[in-house]
Amino acid sequence: MKNVTRCKITLSNGQRYTLRDPEDIGGIDSNRTALFVFNNGQIYRGCTDGEVDDDGDFCLSKKDTHHRIGLPFDRLLGWAYEKEG
Repeated sequence: MKNVTRCKITLSNGQRYTLRDPEDIGGIDSNRTALFVFNNGQIYRGCTDGEVDDDGDFCLSKKDTHHRIGLPFDRLLGWAYEKEG
């Protein structure tokens, strides 16, 4: 049984999110945009298939682009689907 600690964030625009556990990234919907919060305070926005490569990174892309970046899974605090609207 994993130890679940619910982390909540509020963005500067007032939107609030409850972050999902990093380990749940494997079940992410790759067609939905999500926010990814890292242990250095950075927040990235984009889509991922949730696969972590041999180097410990997962790829993030923006919808309708071919540009992808690798982000370190071990620094991920949590993620949440972006609210629409």
